[in-house]
Amino acid sequence: MERFHKAAALEEVTPARPKRANVGERELVLYKVEGKIFAIENLCPHQQFALFHQGVLEGYTITCPMHNWRFDVRTGKAVTSSGRIRTFEVRIDSNDVFVGNPETEERFTYF
Repeated sequence: MERFHKAAALEEVTPARPKRANVGERELVLYKVEGKIFAIENLCPHQQFALFHQGVLEGYTITCPMHNWRFDVRTGKAVTSSGRIRTFEVRIDSNDVFVGNPETEERFTYF
């Protein structure tokens, strides 16, 4: 798990409450949807505001509260705009949530 970093205890992430977590130099938000945990960078590509932790999650779609841009937390792809958000691989070990190293994660990029 050297490529992964502990982000939270599993019990801290519930469907009703996202969990903010600092991993490396990035702030992430963890969401629990249909029993799975998803991790995104807490940074909207529109104007670089860190507000996803205050956004509205409906199903797999998170809405940024600043300008209502919507993104799929599974893929990072925009639902109502262009661009995408950075997502991170999640692993569960015992009762802890680990996310892929944000310094080396290259699956998704902005725009």
